[in-house]
Amino acid sequence: MFGSCFGHDKLNTRPADVLVPNWSLGKPAAFDLTVTSLLNPSILSEAGVTAGSAAKVAECRKHDSNGPKCSELGWKCTPLALETYGCWGAEAGETLSRLATCLAIPMRCTKSKATASIYGQLSLTLKSMSRKF
Repeated sequence: MFGSCFGHDKLNTRPADVLVPNWSLGKPAAFDLTVTSLLNPSILSEAGVTAGSAAKVAECRKHDSNGPKCSELGWKCTPLALETYGCWGAEAGETLSRLATCLAIPMRCTKSKATASIYGQLSLTLKSMSRKF
């Protein structure tokens, strides 16, 4: 299921770019991709010191805006935050690692190859999407 989170109205928010049924113990996960800039003035000083800090702020923001709606629907809120210079947030790293584990067997490859494939596909997808803006 694909959705979009373009609105900032919490009542009309659609918290999943991708809804994954049966992600964990039969509970669906709402994957919500967000890209954040390290040059945002509110996080610039921290982002210059700590890798992933901008992604962490973006993850928290997604939990604040989408968490209540996800809970209401019985979904796990799963932000996939990426910094503009390529650092993924901790939650995204954990989620993509788990996804690679799930995909390695049907792909008949190692987890590291599945991981490389996932990051490669995401890179190409995000690059093609950035041309549209």
